[in-house]
Amino acid sequence: EDAAAAGGSRKGIAVIPRLSVSETWTDNLALAPDNARDRAFITTVSPGLTISSSSGAIRGSFDYTLDGIVYTKSDRDSRLQNQLSTRFTAELVQTALYVDVTGNISQQAISAFGQQSPDGTLDSPNRTETRMLQVSPYWRGRLGSAATFELRATGQMRDSSEGGAGAAGGSGNSKEGSLMLNLAGPAGRQLNWGLNASTTRMHFEQTGIDYRTTSVVGSLNWVPDIDWMLGVTGGRERSDYFGPETTSIYGANLRWSPGPRTKLSVDWQHHSYGNSHNLSFEHRMSQVALRANSSQSVNTGETPTQATNYQLLDLQFSGMEPDPVKRDALVRALLAALGLSPNSFSGAGFLSNTATLQRRTDLSMIWTGPRLTATLSANDNNSRRINTAPTGSGDLALTDRVRQRGASVSVGYRLTPLANANLTYSRQNSRGDGVGGNDMRSLTANFTLRLGPRSDAAFGLRQTKFDDTSLFATSYQEHAIYASLTQRF
Repeated sequence: EDAAAAGGSRKGIAVIPRLSVSETWTDNLALAPDNARDRAFITTVSPGLTISSSSGAIRGSFDYTLDGIVYTKSDRDSRLQNQLSTRFTAELVQTALYVDVTGNISQQAISAFGQQSPDGTLDSPNRTETRMLQVSPYWRGRLGSAATFELRATGQMRDSSEGGAGAAGGSGNSKEGSLMLNLAGPAGRQLNWGLNASTTRMHFEQTGIDYRTTSVVGSLNWVPDIDWMLGVTGGRERSDYFGPETTSIYGANLRWSPGPRTKLSVDWQHHSYGNSHNLSFEHRMSQVALRANSSQSVNTGETPTQATNYQLLDLQFSGMEPDPVKRDALVRALLAALGLSPNSFSGAGFLSNTATLQRRTDLSMIWTGPRLTATLSANDNNSRRINTAPTGSGDLALTDRVRQRGASVSVGYRLTPLANANLTYSRQNSRGDGVGGNDMRSLTANFTLRLGPRSDAAFGLRQTKFDDTSLFATSYQEHAIYASLTQRF
């Protein structure tokens, strides 16, 4: 296997360098109207490295790609793009002290009302590189036979390149720090208790806004049988979303798991600034995996709302495969079979420089047959300001509410053990109260071929149509032909 042959690998650790080269011809590099199209060739050279560890004191995965992009028959400057997805846990003291590290670098749409495109190599002014790093050390232990505890500190930084287009500009830079203590009664009891105390501070660089929340919440959980868990929560919370105030919070939750293939969870909690909830359902059959999720919570902008293909499938398989290393391999194998780039976007998003109340509904399904694989995903995302007064320079300074909807259908067919044909259709729509919106549709057909144990080739066609009614962007059509070659070492 690749892992066994990779230089520097040893038992439990896989190190896989790779190099990809792609050539794309597009009839609209600048995403301009029909009478001003800029035809060009795009050459992308992408060295990358994947490291995964499934045993030992450090477990997790690291995947980094550096894209060198060169434009031919165009006056656009060459540029570099970074792509990073890493997540690992280090056990510093056995069964006691740990640290979780998560990092991400990706291309992100700045504004929901700016020009959208399915390919990050195209020349869109409405795109920026975002970087996120989160470090979370924690200590787990027991208080005799009375309780278990977890004390966790979390620090997160998000940074984005300066820029802007159309409706929004500037950065979405933010910092967040939190400290949390969890206490829980002894496991295995039919009636159990818990206590959570936490404090969080968020800072947005561009607006200078600081938010602080502190809460103490107790919980009581009842397990009538092995399939069910019912619980209630209650406590006090201090927040300053509307100015400093201390209020009561309360809620209820439910878990139902009749077997390893089906899971249902429901959480609801009352807050003065808006109720929160999370409803999740997962079901797996021999050939079908289904996941549905509906949530509402305060989003501080610490993570982009726009998800990549990799992030979407990683979320979908999180219930099926809890081990992050095994799940990483599963997701990348499926993306390769469908001919999809792990770092391409699967939905809309925008940068935010203030706290928002976000309501999101997601549905995803995968059907896998002997030769045919089909995936379906859909999402509906509503974001609104918590404060009534506009702040900052982002989309929510122009409108009280942003609604984004998206859907994607992919069908892959295995022609031979080494060749696959794939067809993907996606559509995303953004709307704002009083500012109009936009609609993007994209159709991609590609063919992938395994040339050897460590090399792959791909050839594809793409058509994109973008219609804008917000007056912040220009409608366009784009057609592209591309080919790529990937070699793993």
